[in-house]
Amino acid sequence: SGRLLWEARKPTHDSWATPIVIEAAGRAQVITLAVPFVMSFAPEDGRELWRAEVLGGEVTPSPVFAAGLVLVVNPSTELLALRPDGAGDVTQSHVVWRAGENVPDVTSPVSNGELVFTVTSGGVLTCFDARAGRKLWEAALEIEAQASPAIVGEKVFVLGLRGEAVVVEAARAFKELARSRLADEFLASPAFADGRM
Repeated sequence: SGRLLWEARKPTHDSWATPIVIEAAGRAQVITLAVPFVMSFAPEDGRELWRAEVLGGEVTPSPVFAAGLVLVVNPSTELLALRPDGAGDVTQSHVVWRAGENVPDVTSPVSNGELVFTVTSGGVLTCFDARAGRKLWEAALEIEAQASPAIVGEKVFVLGLRGEAVVVEAARAFKELARSRLADEFLASPAFADGRM
């Protein structure tokens, strides 16, 4: 019907990040990002479930849920993983790992559940172990990237600002599979359906 069911005011600044809905700790949760908090809400009534004060700057990357962890980017500073099973302020208790190398400022991370991939605006693609946060590899793709990477099957797709499309194996070792060029400029992330991009 479009009828408003509830509204929750957040003590945060503006954000460009898109919220996600996850199933974790035996319940559905709406995960939102805005400086300075990662916050979880109950979708049925908007109750705040937990929060972590870990963000700064201008938050553009959206969160992802992988390996039972909420993965968030503190832009240009660090990639963090949080356990989503807390209550109240979990800043000191639920950060599982932090990674400070090749942190994006605009693009969102992507994960296949085992590996996490990030790409910086300067085109450095980095692969992390989702559970431990250990960097497995990095590769300079020699492109400028504003679009978030995407995973389809066993492949990571990275779309460059000037139309470069780079396909990399979604694996623990770097392997570039293909590279082509599209005749346009791209800021938005690709979507996939019925075998098409």
